[in-house]
Amino acid sequence: MAIAQGNTSPILLQMRSGKVYFDNVYALNPTFKKADLYTKALNWFKGDEKTMTVANEKKGEVVGTYTTRVNIGNTGNYYFVRFVVDVIVYDATYEVKVFDIYEKPIEKGISNEYSKIEYRWWDFRRGKPWSADDEPLFRGISASVNNVMDSLGNEMNK
Repeated sequence: MAIAQGNTSPILLQMRSGKVYFDNVYALNPTFKKADLYTKALNWFKGDEKTMTVANEKKGEVVGTYTTRVNIGNTGNYYFVRFVVDVIVYDATYEVKVFDIYEKPIEKGISNEYSKIEYRWWDFRRGKPWSADDEPLFRGISASVNNVMDSLGNEMNK
């Protein structure tokens, strides 16, 4: 796990092998069966910000992308952030992996292409931010991942 310090609370973005990567396992009600959890995972992937790319009932795995908007202060600039969400279900538990996080700036004078965040995060953690947008961007990414985990958790616990 990597932590970058600012004037406020630390920004927590987990890393594995130099990549921003989240991997959590959640225990549920022992009566929840794999088939039911698989259906709940499929249902969770329905929505404007989600796109399902893989659904493998035998493995109990549903994979897709999640895209969200991260606003940056009062400048009018914002970023689209896209990442892969991989959900694997078992009896009474499920695992969530979030990886391949990309950001796309929406501001004048900036290339509007998606790019991976690892180099930017690496520099930010070492006190060399690329721009004033870095801190709110990374806080927004962290909040977005937490929102995905919470939203999926709410669906899985129904």
